[in-house]
Amino acid sequence: MNKFLYSIYIMAIISSCTGDVDKVITTDLQAEGNEIFRISLALEESLFFAFQTIEDFKKIDSLPLPGCPEITVNEGEKIVTLEFSSQSQCASNHNLKRSGKINIKYITTNVLESITRLEYEDYKVKGNSIEGTRDFKQIRSLINPNRRKETFEDILIINESGSSTRLDGEIVHNLVFENQILKEFTSSGSLEGRNITGRPIKMIQSSPKRYNVSCLDSGFVTPNQGAENWQIFRNETQSVSHNLIYEQESDCNNIATITLQDGRVMVFRQ
Repeated sequence: MNKFLYSIYIMAIISSCTGDVDKVITTDLQAEGNEIFRISLALEESLFFAFQTIEDFKKIDSLPLPGCPEITVNEGEKIVTLEFSSQSQCASNHNLKRSGKINIKYITTNVLESITRLEYEDYKVKGNSIEGTRDFKQIRSLINPNRRKETFEDILIINESGSSTRLDGEIVHNLVFENQILKEFTSSGSLEGRNITGRPIKMIQSSPKRYNVSCLDSGFVTPNQGAENWQIFRNETQSVSHNLIYEQESDCNNIATITLQDGRVMVFRQ
């Protein structure tokens, strides 16, 4: 009888521990899905600003720009400062609640090469702080003059709890113009770094992301198509893989669908 009771006791402990392990795994995967979307949104929402020239900023006021920033142009130093207010009544915010500054520097390195440098200053979007610098290099050639190669190191995305994601990236953007007006662009590349738990993280795009500029003007920053594979490493040799797909739901309302390693699906809207 005592042996029988002891067996039941051991089985109960094992069952309890297994339940805890399942709970941890479930929480980890869902948290990773949320972090993936948070990373993508943080990197996507300011792309539009990096593709504007200093002349573009001189010709427009704050209203047509997403987030309705106050624009300051320093022609002498070739710097544009966009200052956002979370209190701003702006139709193109769409709950992103931007605040802080984005400084855009225009650097000519030589006759054929220039860099647009985007720097974040006390900047927040949708509760996430972004710190660091992104460089967008343009090579003035006849082969592909509308190509921009983006590189960055140690970009920090800090959530509302103070936990940070640190990333390096290399992304190629191809811009499409009609009558010298930017109409759309595609982006493809890769990221690597560490996630909020300190685990190594990698992203490789399996299909370029496509952005409609008229949607960006209206404040919708999620691309209308594209696919990414995200790996998060448990140790040096083992990782889990999550897939992110962007699709157009209606007009500028696009959705991001993340299929987790265990087959569960998470759907995100801006």
